[in-house]
Amino acid sequence: MVERIYRIGKMKKTIQTVFMFVALCNFMVSDHSFMLDEKRQIIVVHNLLILEIESDSNQIDDGHLFFITKKDPYETRITDTIRLQGTTTEISVKEIMTGTGFRKKTRVKLRPNSKYTITHSGMGGRVFIQEFFWTDSNAILRVDSTKKRITSPLQSKEIVP
Repeated sequence: MVERIYRIGKMKKTIQTVFMFVALCNFMVSDHSFMLDEKRQIIVVHNLLILEIESDSNQIDDGHLFFITKKDPYETRITDTIRLQGTTTEISVKEIMTGTGFRKKTRVKLRPNSKYTITHSGMGGRVFIQEFFWTDSNAILRVDSTKKRITSPLQSKEIVP
């Protein structure tokens, strides 16, 4: 009887250790960065959660936001590619326009001579990366080198007055 209780206690500790190891490994997947390939006009996102491409327009009627997620939230691919010059089938794109609601889209179409903020966020605020971009007269997206990347919601201009 004592041996059986000892074996059950040992098995319980082993199961708890394995569970803690698996949970720790899930938290260690922390690469949620993204990058723009200006030449090919694609955005490569590691571990895509929610990616927002928002125009920095001063005009109320001109504002728009692209809300991008995976079509299948259980997809385990490490990187996702968002094509700015074509369609992407693995992701869901919704365009939200000021005053008109949202529309599902098959591609991200940016406006020429505009400024954009791209934010990758999710996991209850544990993931927050924000970077600034601009488009030229041909709507080619470029990195805004005058502003630095924000990696914490506390650094964001919306939260800090």
